[in-house]
Amino acid sequence: GRNTTAVHFDAHENLCLCVCGSKRFWLYPPSDARYLYPCNDFSRSAVVPFAQPEAYSQELQSAFPLTSQARPLEVVVNPGELLYLPSCWWHCVEGSAKRNMILNWWFCLHADKVALANEEPTAQSC
Repeated sequence: GRNTTAVHFDAHENLCLCVCGSKRFWLYPPSDARYLYPCNDFSRSAVVPFAQPEAYSQELQSAFPLTSQARPLEVVVNPGELLYLPSCWWHCVEGSAKRNMILNWWFCLHADKVALANEEPTAQSC
């Protein structure tokens, strides 16, 4: 229980099915990356600690001042519920105190979605 996954993004689309317990996700759109202090090591991870910025110590607030500008969406997924997590969305996850399990299915972007992204002059890849 209470397992956590640090802030990161997945390069593929993701369907998360909650099998038991619950999982709480904090979802950050790709536009929030500049506030999350991404690692520059190809890990798709961020430097910021696994906590809400308002819970940071003064030392952490000084070290990561931009995190307070991020606007995460908080979502709780319960047994039998499915969460669609688009590629390149930053997220961190916390499991319920009791046993919890999710199944993930990662998959590539549909060809129509890739084509649509390529048509947009402001579209950016991960």
